[in-house]
Amino acid sequence: MSESPQGPTTARPTRPAGDYEYEAPPTGPTSAWTGWVTFAGIVLALVGTIHLLSGLVALTEPEKYRVTSQGLVLQLDYTTWGWIHLVFGLAVLLTGVGVLNRRSWARIAGLVVCGLSILANLGFLDATPVWAVTVIALDLMFIYVIVVHGREQD
Repeated sequence: MSESPQGPTTARPTRPAGDYEYEAPPTGPTSAWTGWVTFAGIVLALVGTIHLLSGLVALTEPEKYRVTSQGLVLQLDYTTWGWIHLVFGLAVLLTGVGVLNRRSWARIAGLVVCGLSILANLGFLDATPVWAVTVIALDLMFIYVIVVHGREQD
């Protein structure tokens, strides 16, 4: 130790060669939209859950719907609609989890399943108008966020 006008100083210990501390790689600038991408992943998982619930209701209690299956745009019986919603629900839910885990394949899959979800809800619009319009709006929000700002989550 040496004495300086500002007080005592200590020498830094030296490290052996090859002993390095981990330093995080530099990250690029982030924007507020990275939070929106996370929100979009949560919304996508929510849409998947809504599809799963709609599918279960269509399979177990089809009389709960507003119209009979002949009143739908695509005149399929509610058992078929139930299976369509269950398959979409599972795909959308898994894709939402992938988006939350920052997987690039999930962004592309999310766009595909949201497009198909919009088509399925347009076909199911007469049976559950409020849910269908809500899910379509959530799908469109997800598509906007991922197309415009999806790269910012990397």
